[in-house]
Amino acid sequence: MTGPAKSPAAPLVAGQVPRLYLDANILLPEYLRAIFLDIADAGLVRVHWGKQVLAEVRRNLVGSKFGKSPESIDKLLADMARAFPDALVLGSEKLEPMFHGKTDPKDAHVAAGALKLSQSESGGQDVVLVTSNIRHLPASAFEGTPVRPVRPSTLLKELLAANTEVVHVLARMLVRFKAPPVGKEDLLAILDASNCRGFATALGKAWGFDVDA
Repeated sequence: MTGPAKSPAAPLVAGQVPRLYLDANILLPEYLRAIFLDIADAGLVRVHWGKQVLAEVRRNLVGSKFGKSPESIDKLLADMARAFPDALVLGSEKLEPMFHGKTDPKDAHVAAGALKLSQSESGGQDVVLVTSNIRHLPASAFEGTPVRPVRPSTLLKELLAANTEVVHVLARMLVRFKAPPVGKEDLLAILDASNCRGFATALGKAWGFDVDA
């Protein structure tokens, strides 16, 4: 990559509205997807993704593992597009060669999308690449850029620490889940089982539960 080196993107701080580029593995699990979209709808973050990310989401959700109908997933993606009309990042394909040998080849489009997003405003903009696959999208691949890859649990803990409104947003989110109903303790258990134990612990404490660290 060319240009002067920059320090890694700073951790989130209160008062900022972070720009997130979401990998497909964040949008595939129902509750994790709901968490990120709801905190974005509340204006606490700005969410973004690319065409290939959405294609991967659709392919997997209608596949044998999730078994959703094509019609239901097309509606989901259409609803996401309507709710977040500025989320789609275009024109990142030309940046993919910059990540050859630095990321897993199948994930170069994710890295390129996050980098393109960081270039979309004058002067560059810090971007958090949220992914459960840090092994294939390591921080070293983004050296000298404003992109910081983080796991969802780490990012959500930072958001919770920076803005306590996250607590109330997620409590309201649970009201939507009726078949089956999902309570606060249920969500904490789901997060704990989904490699988000750190965030589950922090959220449980914020909700007033006696949660072991």
